[in-house]
Amino acid sequence: MENVRRILESYHVFPVDIEKVTERLYHIQGNKQKYALKRSNLQEERVPLWLDIYHMAHAQNIQHIVPVYVNQKGELFTKDGEDIYYLTPWIETSNRHPSIGKVYQHLGYIHAKTRKTLQLNEKELENARENFLVYKKQIMELRKKLLVHVENFESKHFMSPVELLVCTQYRDLVQVFFIVEKRLNQYLESLEELAEWQVCLCHGNVKDSHVLHGNQIYFINWEKATYNHPIIDLTLLWKHKTFYHDTEVGPLLEQFKLYTDENQLENRELTLLALYLLDPSEYISAIDTYVEDKSSNSTMELVVKLQRYHRQLMFGIRFSLFVEEEFEMVPLDESSSED
Repeated sequence: MENVRRILESYHVFPVDIEKVTERLYHIQGNKQKYALKRSNLQEERVPLWLDIYHMAHAQNIQHIVPVYVNQKGELFTKDGEDIYYLTPWIETSNRHPSIGKVYQHLGYIHAKTRKTLQLNEKELENARENFLVYKKQIMELRKKLLVHVENFESKHFMSPVELLVCTQYRDLVQVFFIVEKRLNQYLESLEELAEWQVCLCHGNVKDSHVLHGNQIYFINWEKATYNHPIIDLTLLWKHKTFYHDTEVGPLLEQFKLYTDENQLENRELTLLALYLLDPSEYISAIDTYVEDKSSNSTMELVVKLQRYHRQLMFGIRFSLFVEEEFEMVPLDESSSED
């Protein structure tokens, strides 16, 4: 604890109690206040962007980002060897799973408050189109690869639990590939009219443990933050949520309007969001690893992993159908197809 006391001294904080909460987080009581001291994962090259986030939050009065204290040198962090520490208020919370509606509302507020419009030139548009055409070819290859795996598994007299699970889920994956190809065609068509791109402050790792519900909603741990399209945060939030079998999917969709009320998304952006959620790459990669026998994972671990990826993809299907109904998107059966 000596290094912790030394770091706290740089903030002129004299602790009466230090509790190690995790390997990187300390709960500090001192100076008649409670603090959270974090040993960050920040690399030197990411520090300027991390600092910019807190300067911007202060300048724009974004209260849902927990502030970071300044040390006696006027800096927002303190180095101890190669480690970078920062100090924030300790937010008391009785609810580690805040209302998804409030998370949507305040995340949407941050995205809208920091949103910027970038004009795209012809070269950037052409590069975007080429990237999605390449991705479309990759999707076709993944679909063929999955079929090969399934045919190989079904040719066996006895299938392992992993093989049986893949064959059982195959029909769902066929639907995933069908929707992905249709949505890709829609998005490629929309690129013909694309002239600008939206970016905003994205948290980069939105999940329950990084959302605190005190007297209001606070987002903590901005170490992976970037300026990117807002659908990046939404994708990560939903993938974390649907990772677990006991997540109620209904409210994730039903309350999504609370996000779009704060930060409106165009149909083209919703199409791209559906594509992110329906990306089957991780699912197929897990099967490849199993077939190539390069994994040290047990059969049970592989089954759990495939179940989690499957849940995430099933949510992607539900989201695609949901936005089609709620946001008057072009139905899949009316979208054009390309050979």
